[in-house]
Amino acid sequence: MQKHSQFFSGSSGIEEHFFTLSAPVHETFAQDVSFILDAYKTLAAQYDCGEKDEFLLRFHLSDPANQEATLKKLLGERDSFVSIVGQPPLNSRIALEVWCWKNWREMKNYTPYWFQSATSKKGSYAQTAAEFAELDDFITARGMTVELNTIRTWLYCKDVDNNYADLVTARNDYFATRGMTADTHFITSTGIAGQCGDPHRLVRMDTLSFAGIKREQIQFLYALENLSPTAIYGVSFERGTRMIWGDRSHYYISGTASIDKTGAVLHIGDVRLQTRRMMENIRALLNEGGADISDIKWGTLYLRDMCDASIALEEISAAGVDAEIPLVVTQAPVCRPTWLVEMECIAIKAEKNPFPILG
Repeated sequence: MQKHSQFFSGSSGIEEHFFTLSAPVHETFAQDVSFILDAYKTLAAQYDCGEKDEFLLRFHLSDPANQEATLKKLLGERDSFVSIVGQPPLNSRIALEVWCWKNWREMKNYTPYWFQSATSKKGSYAQTAAEFAELDDFITARGMTVELNTIRTWLYCKDVDNNYADLVTARNDYFATRGMTADTHFITSTGIAGQCGDPHRLVRMDTLSFAGIKREQIQFLYALENLSPTAIYGVSFERGTRMIWGDRSHYYISGTASIDKTGAVLHIGDVRLQTRRMMENIRALLNEGGADISDIKWGTLYLRDMCDASIALEEISAAGVDAEIPLVVTQAPVCRPTWLVEMECIAIKAEKNPFPILG
């Protein structure tokens, strides 16, 4: 079994813990689930984390159509945000990513909200449009706006080679209705291959929003010497966002690949050089916000071909990423077939900023 953890504590007393675990293959998937849940419970207890501290549980499954019901049954009722994604993890049928915040439910200065749609629309355009429409209703009902308060999205697309284009069009159309353009801003996002338990569901989106934030607390990260604006090739998302809290900054880095400042794919066919450029791009984004590779606390690595895993991991380590960083490796093709590898991450840096602390 692979398990890794990272920890951050600021002056607010809000501790953040990141865990990743993957289960060895047993005779049945139910045994895999029981194993990983028991291992997670034991690991979290070492850091005095419990269910009340869970901020996000994300499960990566090898066959969600056959596995999701079993996972939900064994997971039971939980007052936590749970995301289940069909992205086969390396050498396992199930991997788990956990983000725990100690005492986050008692925060007074800000209120975080996760949202996931239950749309039954057909087609990737209609499903994406419904995801954003339902998010808009959810956010508006709580006195917020998507353009200010929604900080991060994850869009999982079945058969990304064929369905991603309509996803992009629907997202572009939604942002246009909100007055969100390349001259204003979009939202930091990962758009990646991923399946749902329902085989008819082509798109599913997870979103993270915060109530109580001000526009001055948000810095969008571009790294234009390394990467192009996304609008150059017709998509609408931000490369990264720095959220500036009183005692720390969060850095949400979108799924990042081997791309240059003109929007072209670099090093076609060479996963080693693509991973190297990917890490250069991630470093450039973090540096623009005053952070670096050493501040990464959690990442997800997406590969088109799992045979490339060892090479990609070698290059990530060579770039300075700590071997103990929680990093799940999954098979999840990127939105362009020539991109062999992509990575997203969260970094955190202790700071003293003129805003209320994260508490």
